[in-house]
Formats: sequence, structure tokens, C-alpha cells
Amino acid sequence: MPTTIRTEDETSPLLRKETVKKGPRLPLKQLSILALCRVADPICMTSVFSYLPQMIRSFGVSENEIGVWAGVISASLALCKPSILLGLVAMMASTIAFGFSTSITMAIVTRCLIGLTGNVGILRTVAAELAPDPDLKLQALGILPLAWNLGTITGPAIGGFLSEPAQKYPSLFPPGGFFDKSPWALPNLLIALMIFTGGFLAFLFLDETLGSKQRRYDPGRAMGKKIESFFGLSFSEQDSTSGLAHDVESHPKQAADNYAGANPNIPPTWSEVLTPQSKYLVVLFFISALHRVTAEQLFSLFFATRGHSSKNPIRLPFHLPGGFGLNSSQLGLLFAALGVVEILTQLFIFAPMARKYGNRALLCIAALADPILYFAIPYTLALYEKHAGLGGNWVCYTTIAVILMLCSMNSVLGLNSVVILVTDSASSARALATLNGFATSVAAFGVAIGPSTFGWLYTVGQKSEWSTIPWVGLALVASSMWIWIPKVKVREPSNQGENEVTTDN
Repeated sequence: MPTTIRTEDETSPLLRKETVKKGPRLPLKQLSILALCRVADPICMTSVFSYLPQMIRSFGVSENEIGVWAGVISASLALCKPSILLGLVAMMASTIAFGFSTSITMAIVTRCLIGLTGNVGILRTVAAELAPDPDLKLQALGILPLAWNLGTITGPAIGGFLSEPAQKYPSLFPPGGFFDKSPWALPNLLIALMIFTGGFLAFLFLDETLGSKQRRYDPGRAMGKKIESFFGLSFSEQDSTSGLAHDVESHPKQAADNYAGANPNIPPTWSEVLTPQSKYLVVLFFISALHRVTAEQLFSLFFATRGHSSKNPIRLPFHLPGGFGLNSSQLGLLFAALGVVEILTQLFIFAPMARKYGNRALLCIAALADPILYFAIPYTLALYEKHAGLGGNWVCYTTIAVILMLCSMNSVLGLNSVVILVTDSASSARALATLNGFATSVAAFGVAIGPSTFGWLYTVGQKSEWSTIPWVGLALVASSMWIWIPKVKVREPSNQGENEVTTDN
């Protein structure tokens, strides 16, 4: 029997240091910087929902025409590291200019300039590149919607409470002063400061993820490293993001193939970018973006429109003119509350349901519920009329609260699911950035035509005998998703173990 000679004693570690292999970890520091950049978009987008009808009214536009111009201004918004920074700088300047708008034309032009600076496609690609490991990609991509939901809380609150400050806080902002003459400037100046903060942190601490430019000198990152060294901090997370290094250790041949396929110097072909599945999902992304952003705009108009007059009464089943006449502060609270619902859904509902049922199933759930909810919204006015003066308005308010909460939950489930499905449909790593950029551009087109078209329909409906036209139309648009959903096929994991890891995460 051969003799085994032990060279270790009882003080030796059970595992040699060189045998301990750490898998890739989620790069939380880098993703946090991306989240700060991402939150700028929803704040800019949603802050105006609280005061846009009042702003348009202040330009001398008649009550019946507010819907048209609100839709046009909202639609105007839709039209790798240097790109992120450039987008944030342009967004900051355009936001300040929008706050000082004195006419419809100026508001449309400056809002359009904000829309031209969108970073969502770039940010989504960077997030995916920061976490190349498939087990972590879902979590990394989930941080950006979380930042969006945080922005949907912050934006309406800023817009609602800081617009027209001379009227709301005369002791702090005296009548006749600067902010009385520019009543929409204060919220936009604060938003611009927040954008500057996110952009400055990205300039200093965000690592370049584009392979062809990672070796280039980055003056901002060099300055950031000096700051890190002075305070003993580090925002670089090469250990946590080194998915390629981890693959080389465990599967060197596969890693070499993956690197060759992801070579950023070889642009992908359109046939590689737009696979049949990607085409279906891009169409679904377009429809989702169109009807969800349009719904938020219609909510703003519906709740800000003054009540109907005796000359234009409610006539069921299709004519329910007017709205609830909420002011900017009340609208700000309403949209901030909906933002809280969205962020709670993102944190506690979406991930467990996605793990249990899958993203395609969540997309189906949202597509089933959305048309029903949109169709029900205008009929809350009939409830309000029925219970007015009887102490029973709680019936109307409870119904509205339930409908809006379900709409907010559906927004998280539906949009998150389709975004993840689009990302997962990429045929290769090098096609991911192009696919994300193309999908974002197509979705932006939906965001452009939706609010403008349905803002016009809202005005037409208020003037005619069919005030439910925009809501019925929106329900039909949401229902059209079922033309494409049956064509979507979900990729199956390559092995059971991989599925278990994904489920645990």
C-alpha cells in the first residue's frame, strides 16, 4: 500500500489560495453611477406632467385646445461614455431653457432638444457589458428600471411642488420677483443641477466598456483615480466584472470563441442584429412605449381638465367630458404616489414573478389587463357624478386608485419584460449595442407619435359627443400587442444547472 506523505499541518488552509476561484460579481459601484445617469431621463420626462396643462394655459391657450398642445410638447421629448456625457450636458442645457419658456413654440423646441439627448440605449448596453455573466445580466439590467421608477417619483414631486413658487410660497418667493416672472424655472433648475451631478460623477468614475476604446487615455477617469487614491476609495470593479477572465479560467476555448465573436472592431450585419425574434420584440417594444407614455400624458390631461359645464353634460355611454380639475401640487402628489407603486413593484413583485413565470408570461399578463384599464378610466367621472353630494365620493376615488395602481404595476411588468426579452434576443455580444440602439430609436418614434396623436384625439373628444375616443383608441393599440406576442419564443437554458443559478438569482 503506497504511503501518502502530508506536507500540510493543522494550521494549513483547507484550500490553497491559488485554487480558490471567485466567480464574477455584480458591479454595484459602476451600476450605481449608471443609475444616477439614467434617473435624469424620467425626471425630465415626468416632472412636466404635474404642471404642463397649467403651463400651456398660462400661454393663453383655450381650455379646449390644451390637449393638442400638451400632446405636441410631450411628443417632442422622443425625437458609451463620451456619448453618455454629451447627452447629459445637452439635456441639462435644454432643461434650463425649457424652464424659461414664454411661448408654445419655445416650449416645443426646448422639449424636443431634451428628447434628442436620450441615453437609454447606451446605458442599457453599458449595463449589459458591465455584467457579461448571464447569471448577473438580469440583475444588472434591472437596476436601470429601478432608477427610472425612482425618477418617476422624484420628477412629478419636483414639478408639482416647485412650479409657480411665487403663488405657492409667497413668503419665500415674493410676487413680482424672478420666479414669479419665470414660474416654471425653479423645478427645471433643480433638475439641471441633478443632471450635472450625475454627469460629473460619470466623468470621474465611470469606466469605459467599449473594447476598442478601453486602452485610450481618459482624462476624467485619470482625475477620478487621483480622488479615489486620496480618499482610499475605488470605483473600478475589474474583479467583479471580469467575466472574460473567469471564462478563460474555466472554459478557455469557449472564452476565446466568445471574445472573437464580440470583437467590437467587426460591426455586426443587420441580419445578425435583427433576427426574426428580435423583429417581433422590437415591434412589441414600440407598441408598449407608445401606449404607456401616451397613457401617462392622458392621465395628466384627464385629471387637470376642469369639470364639465352645464352646457356640456355627461351623456352615457360614450360622452364623459371634463375631468377632475386637479392643480399642479395635487398632480405632483398623484404621479409621485404612482411612482412609489412602480418602485415597490420593481423591488418586490417583478423579480419573483419573472423567476417563477418568465418574462413572456408577465408580458402576456400586462397585455391582457392594459386595454381593460384604459377603457375604464373615463367612466370614473360617471361614478363621481353619481356620488357627488352624497358623501360617497370615496367610491370614485377608490376605483380610480385601484385602476391607476394596476396601470403602474402593469407598466413595470410589461416594459421590464419586453426590454429584457429584446436584450436576450441578441444573436451575439457584438450585436447587442446595435440592437439596443435600434430598439430604443423605434420606441422613441412610438413615444413621439403617441402623445401628439392622442392629445389631438382628446381635444376632439372634448368638443364632440365622443369624449371616450382617446381611451378606446388607446385600448385598441394596447390590444394590438396580441398580434405579435404569440410569435415570441423564449430561449431555453442550455442545461438544468444554469437554470437553477438563474432562478436563485
